[in-house]
Amino acid sequence: MDKVVLKELSIFARHGLFDAEAELGQRFFIDVEIGADLTRAEMQDTPEGTVNWKDLVETVTDAFVTKRCDMIEAAANNVAEAIFAAFDVAQTVRVEVRKPSAPIEAIFAYTAVIIDRTREEHGARRRRRAPRSSTPSRESARRDRGSA
Repeated sequence: MDKVVLKELSIFARHGLFDAEAELGQRFFIDVEIGADLTRAEMQDTPEGTVNWKDLVETVTDAFVTKRCDMIEAAANNVAEAIFAAFDVAQTVRVEVRKPSAPIEAIFAYTAVIIDRTREEHGARRRRRAPRSSTPSRESARRDRGSA
């Protein structure tokens, strides 16, 4: 399968579990890899049958900043869903979200989440409702970790 790749898109957003992350915001880096059959664009040497770079950057940015998420997993999934909605040629999507300023008392380059989705999975996820998680609530997580 052919690939369309966007690397190191830098976006300022307010995602995170802690109130300070929502208040102050931070920079995230996003990589996107779209699996698609690019034969039409290759053979006809036209933009039809591929992904327009400008549209891709706008789609990723809008999906990432429009809805604030506690978890970057949810933000990454929003990006993948938006890509499938915007680009019919996309058959697979890989989204990596890097968070270089996670509120952890340690020295590290970044934390990250990578999600891989197929168009088939995308359709199945949209049809079924996600089960409720048994993970702690935002408030209990904040109490357990201390304030950010």
